This record gives sequence, C-alpha cells and structure tokens, in this order.
Amino acid sequence: MHKQYGPQLTLFATELDFVLDDFQIRACRSLENHRDVLVCAPTGSGKTVVGEFAAHLALQSNGTCFYTTPIKALSNQKFHDFAERFGDDRVGLLTGDLTHNPDAPVVVMTTEVLRSMLYGHSPLLTGLTHVVMDEVHYLADSERGAVWEESILHLPTSVRLASLSATVSNAEEFGEWIARVRGETTVVVEETRPVPLTQHMLAGGRLFDLLSPVDGNIDDSLDRYIAHRRLVEAAPPPASGRGRRVRRSHRPEPAGADRPEIVARLEAEQLLPAIWFRFSRAGCDAAVTECIEGSVRLTDGSDLAEIRSIAEKHTATLPPADLDALGYADWIDGLERGFAAHHAGLVPAFRHTVEELFARNLVKVVFATETLAVGVNMPARTVVLERLVKPTADGPVRLTAGEYTQLTGRAGRRGIDEQGHAVVLWSPDIAPATVAGLASTRTYPLHSSLRVGYNTAVNLIDDLGVDGARALLGRSFAQFQAQNSVSALAEAARVNTATLAALDAQLSEADGFAEYRSLCDRLTIARSTAPADTVSVLARAVRSHPGHRRGDRDRLLTLAARRSTLHADTELLLAQVHTVSARLVETFDRTLALLDERGHVLHDPLSGHAHVTDDGHRLSRIYCRSDLLVSECLRTGAWSGLEPAELAAVASSVLGENRRRTATTAGRTTPAVDEALRATARLWGELAAAEERHGLTVSPEPDPAPVAAIYRWARDDGLAAALQAASDSGHSGGDLVRHYLRTLDLVDQTRLCRRDALPRVPSTLR
Repeated sequence: MHKQYGPQLTLFATELDFVLDDFQIRACRSLENHRDVLVCAPTGSGKTVVGEFAAHLALQSNGTCFYTTPIKALSNQKFHDFAERFGDDRVGLLTGDLTHNPDAPVVVMTTEVLRSMLYGHSPLLTGLTHVVMDEVHYLADSERGAVWEESILHLPTSVRLASLSATVSNAEEFGEWIARVRGETTVVVEETRPVPLTQHMLAGGRLFDLLSPVDGNIDDSLDRYIAHRRLVEAAPPPASGRGRRVRRSHRPEPAGADRPEIVARLEAEQLLPAIWFRFSRAGCDAAVTECIEGSVRLTDGSDLAEIRSIAEKHTATLPPADLDALGYADWIDGLERGFAAHHAGLVPAFRHTVEELFARNLVKVVFATETLAVGVNMPARTVVLERLVKPTADGPVRLTAGEYTQLTGRAGRRGIDEQGHAVVLWSPDIAPATVAGLASTRTYPLHSSLRVGYNTAVNLIDDLGVDGARALLGRSFAQFQAQNSVSALAEAARVNTATLAALDAQLSEADGFAEYRSLCDRLTIARSTAPADTVSVLARAVRSHPGHRRGDRDRLLTLAARRSTLHADTELLLAQVHTVSARLVETFDRTLALLDERGHVLHDPLSGHAHVTDDGHRLSRIYCRSDLLVSECLRTGAWSGLEPAELAAVASSVLGENRRRTATTAGRTTPAVDEALRATARLWGELAAAEERHGLTVSPEPDPAPVAAIYRWARDDGLAAALQAASDSGHSGGDLVRHYLRTLDLVDQTRLCRRDALPRVPSTLR
C-alpha cells in the first residue's frame, strides 16, 4: 500500500479495482486531515473518487455526507452509483421533485436543494460532516451560479467541503477565497488527461492530423489541401465555346453537409463510438433523420434484441398513445441502426435509454447538444465538432477555449482507448489555426456570477440582519474578485495619497501661500467669465499679496498645480475602487428599498433594523427567477380562487423557460386562467417600473406559451393531449416534462394547493 495513505484512505483503497493517481491521493489525504479541498482536473480524470472518499469518511464517522450536482440527471446517476457502492439503504436522493430516503447517511441532491436546506435550517443538517460540490465551476453560470456561492458562504465551517471542478486557470485564486471564508483549504490541480487527445480536421472526406508531430505546427498536408481548395473556389469559371463564362455547377458544401458519409468515414477509421456535437436540438434530430434516410446502419442483427429490450425497459410505463405522440417508432428505428439524438428536449426515458445503449456500445453515434458535456458519464472514443460558433439568446457567439476543452474532454475512454480523438469538420470559415488556438489555450478563469435577488435578500436579512447581510456579501467570491481587480487602482490611489501628503507638507511651510494660490485661481477663472472691473480688483489683490513677492513663488505655484491635478486623479481612482468594491452591497441596498416599498420588509434606515413580514417570509420560500412577482401575485390575490389545474397553468407562465417566445397569448383554457394571467401581467408591469426606478434589473416578463399544455396535463387529459398543445408553442416532450415538474415545485412553494391535487409524473418521464 502507498506509504502516503492514511488509515482511512488505506481502507478505502482496498475496495478499489485500480490504483489511485497522485492527485487523488493528495486530495483524499487533505480530507482525512480535516481540511477542505478544491480539485481541478480534466473530464474523465477520476476526480469523483475524491467525492466518494468524502462519503466513505462520513460513513466511517457515523456522520452524513451530502453530494451535490448541478443537474438532476447527474444526481440520478450518482445516486445509482453510490447505491451500488455503499448499499441502497445508506443512500438517499433529493432533487426537488424526487425524495427518496432523505435520512440516509449519504444523500445525493442538486445544489439548489442544499441552499434551501441551509436557508431553512433543515433538521437534515444535523450530523452533517462532509459536503461534495461536483462541477463547482458552475459557480460561473450566469443563471444559477449564485447557488454555489451562497451555499459555500452559508455552509458551517465544521463541515468538510470537497469542491470538484473542471480545469480552471485561477484555481489558486478560487482556493484562496474558500480558505478565507472557510479555513484551511488544499488546492489540487491536475492538468494531464488520463487518455491523450489527438486533434484532427476532416476535409474533403479525408481525415488530417491538425498538428504535425514533428514541430507542433499546422500539418503540411492539411495546409496544402486547404490552400488548394481555396484556389479552386477563387478561380473564375471556365468559358464556353462562344467565350461566355459557365456558371459553376456547385458551391463548396458546408461542414457536415453529408453526415451519413462522414459517419461511414469515422467507422472506417475505427473512430467510433462518437459524440457529434450540434448546438441545437432541431439540428440533432435532423442529423438522425438524415442518417435514417441515408440508410446508415452501424449495428448487426445480434444487437437488435438487446437494443429493443433496453428501450422497452425504460419506456414500459408509458401508454401506446403517449409513445406515438413522442415519435417512438422513428426513435427506435434510429437506435436499432446505432445512432440517436441526446438533448434536453427528449423526455428522460428516451435520454436514459440512449445513455445506457451508448455505454454498452450498442449506439455508436450520438448527435448531442452541449448539455451532454456537463456531468453525465458518456465518454466516447471520438468527439466531432461541426461548428465553432453556437447560437445564444443574444446571437451567435464563438466557442471559448474552455468550452472547446469541455466538449472535447469527452473523447477517450479510460481503460479502453489508448487515445481520444477530436475531429473538427473543415469549412471555409474554420481556419486550422483557430482550432489549434482553442485546443492549446489553457486559460479558463472562473468568475463569480453572484447577484442579489429578492429571495436571497430576504433570507439574508431574516438570518443575519441588514448589517450581517452586507458583511456576508463582503465575504463573497464576487467581492473577493472585485477587490483583486481594483488592487492596482487602490495601490495607485495609496501612492498618490502619500505624494499628496508630501506636497501638503512642503506647501504648509510657506505661510499664507494657500490664500495667494486661491486668489490666483480666482483671477484665472474671472479673466474668462467676469466683468473687467472684477478682474481688475482681483489682479490688484494678487499683486498686493505677500505671496506675490516671494522668491520661490513660481516653484510653489508649480507644486500647488501638481497637487491640484494629483488630488483630482486620486478622487477619480477612489471613486472607481468604490464603484467596483461596493457594487454588491449597493445592489443589496436598492433591493432592500424596493422590498420595503412593497411591504415584504419593514426597514428603519436610521436604526438600520429590518423586519421580514409575513409576505417576506413567503418570498423566502419561493425559488424561481420571478420570485417577487409570484409573491406579489399571492399577496394581492391575483391567483386566488383557482382550481389546482388552473393554478398550475398560471404558475407555469412565470418560470421563464421559453427561449423562443412563439406565443403572445395562452391557448384555450378557462376564463379564470385568462383573468389571472391578465392580473399577473399588470403586476409585472408595476414591478418592472419599480425596478427601473430603483436601478435594478427588470424581472422576466410572464410567458403564456406553456400555459395551455400545462393546463391539459394538470387536469389529467394525458401526455398526448399535453404534447399536442406544447407543440403548438414550439415545446418538445422534454421541455414539457421539465416545465411541468418545475411548475409542481412552484405550486408546492406557494402552498395554495397540495401537490397530490395534480397528476404525478411517471418515473420514466422524470
């Protein structure tokens, strides 16, 4: 056994069928020595072993370990992994819509659940000894990252924290912040991939190495091929027999234009199984359709029975009508041919089937959106990238080096492949040098995305008071980074202040000279703004002043002018430092003012004391982007008197998930729903005006698109009817399921009706 192992690590390692890497040993020893640990390592390197060791330590000490993940799919996966390792009776699951064995000594949960438990002082926190935050780099996520930061700030320092992250370039800075707010923290950085990655470009049906193994530059054969293609494309079309130009018969096809042919090339090069990333759900589905129409088959007859058996296992509880509505026939046809789509628009039963078939090498090509790059354990031999640009709500943006690394990190299965392969499809707008730059960059900084929302504000005030809330925000990673970012400005201001003090000392030795300098300044201004007689009076006063006759007058005037300029510069620097450093606290103060105005908090600015009202306490239990709008709807009675299905329909409008905004009005429901939606819209208008007045970000506008579909499901019309309504507003089956589950969760939070008053979601759809 390794001489560096402690007694618990020795016991843990005997149960493994592999030898621990050095970085795993360093991280585990830190936990055993009662230190927090931050582990930054590439995808597939085995950093989750550190999380498993934290669970082992909790079990050995009769304590409790919480294992948190960013997405429910990953929570479900870790729950099954841990149940197999530690036993079903010792592992629980909490994901917001699923609760199983919550009193177990090891509980897997989403990070949002942990934050809610910390704010609510849940009794489940009693006996907690370890918390694992998997994918902690999600802290930078603009939508949800604050959850990680708030949880770290509120977690008792007596609990050991193991933070697991993809490789980030500022790991030391992040670790320094954790140490500052929690105590001793070991930062473990591992940059070596367990399986080497080879970069390729596929062009003209040929697979080229991106870089030469000799000098590391762009491969010569790839350079020559692209140069030839550009010459051909730039050449004028040939003339006809009568001297007229002949129009070209075709233009260069874009990357991925013939996907069935590319899949065949990958198979011939023994580069399957592969994950082919496309950045839209529709694009993934279209690629599957192309492969079906292109008669691609990557399986043989002996695979079909097992493929069908696994698919039927995952979809067994879905009635035939629902399967027809979900397009089961086309889906199973693709699976039997060896390819599938994987994205959030699929219902979980379909996604889980694809994941299991891919893991068993029965599905050989998965067309996936970038969500697959996060967490879910689906490594492949090859990753294919069709584009280096992805669509966003603000328009198309180029992949960052960190995103490129995260996507290609799926290539190379540890213990199976000697090397992984990243294949970028060449097109005229993708230069090899651009790909090489993305592949070689190792700068992926982690930045805080903490924002002060309404729910966060009332929870902080209720728990810590106004001053305590400001103090906690001052300890945040956001504040830590802000202070680091202005350190150069602050240092410049410090140097300037010292220089000003020295100048003041010199000027103070000249008695009365400050008065003379003031007269000179007034004269200068008067010469361009005042009447002639005023100028004459000031000029006589300057000439008659004793300072005018000093021999060192010019030197002192120069010093005074320098002091004036330096003082102005210093004031500007200090203002910039204050603006950055106080941004979070100022946002909190503006949020507090609006909450006070709306009656959720009663704040006395003179004493600084604030009292959270009953409305504020209700707001503290509401977790969604439109939390204050929901609380206002409850306070004013806008949602009162609704039947359970009607309440679910209206509540679904404030979850802010529709990315397309295809509907401007709700589909047919009931007059009560229509009136409640109008009241919700009026309240949103009031809040938006108040937010603008207080200098706050305007909350998302209510979206009627999902209302009809949620209403159909909530009144138990069945999945098929709900899917039909969802398709009218551009929602897929996966969108509908996720939105309904979130709606159920929000209805629970409002406490206007019991969850069991609404239809449950079958486990295969969760």
